[in-house]
Amino acid sequence: MAAPGSRSEDTTRVRTVCSYCGVGCGLVLDVGTGPDGRRTVLKASGDKEHPANFGRLCTKGATTADMLAAPGRLTTALRRPRRGQEPVVTPRDEAIAETARRLRAIVDEHGPDAVALYVSGQMSLEAQYLANKLAKGFLRTNRIESNSRLCMAGAGTGYKLSLGADGPPGSYQDFEAADVFFVIGSNMADCHPVLFLRMMDRVKSAGAKLIVVDPRRTATAARADLFLQIKPGTDLALLNGLL
Repeated sequence: MAAPGSRSEDTTRVRTVCSYCGVGCGLVLDVGTGPDGRRTVLKASGDKEHPANFGRLCTKGATTADMLAAPGRLTTALRRPRRGQEPVVTPRDEAIAETARRLRAIVDEHGPDAVALYVSGQMSLEAQYLANKLAKGFLRTNRIESNSRLCMAGAGTGYKLSLGADGPPGSYQDFEAADVFFVIGSNMADCHPVLFLRMMDRVKSAGAKLIVVDPRRTATAARADLFLQIKPGTDLALLNGLL
């Protein structure tokens, strides 16, 4: 997150990045005092200087402020006295102590590998670190997995085996230099809409061709110059044929 710059006496403008779908779009957040008196995001807009999106945002990014201000957020710890009963408000320290007591009882009776953690890719790096510290340092289990690893395990393995490194090899600047786009198994129009718009800009301005390979007739396939609607499981045959 870049250093905030002053916007008004009460509102601060903060530049940050949305990584929900992995594109990494630049966001500008106006942070100020909400109706409840707490500091909150009042407005979200695209960062026109960011090299990934140049100000464009998908629905997720554009509604960031609405999502953060939506009612119904958990503001205190809750605890069910018994399974099936309604949760009741519980002091935070008491809830932490109760959670620790129950985890300790499970580990003492069944061993540390009786506990497993599955954490979210939307957690901050600090929260990810603490979750791993809890699992490996205190519970002494290696049974912790993250969505951020599972969702990219196949792609990362493919990159490593074919190119020697597990980082995506491309550059967004390639969009403005490409003559042909070959999109296989991805519905960019719905899943990565900002990159889809950049691709379509090149298609419209330079006459680049779009080839889409997918068993599904997606919104991306609808814009293709050539749509190969293969049967599920035949993608390797197609790729080997191309090779």
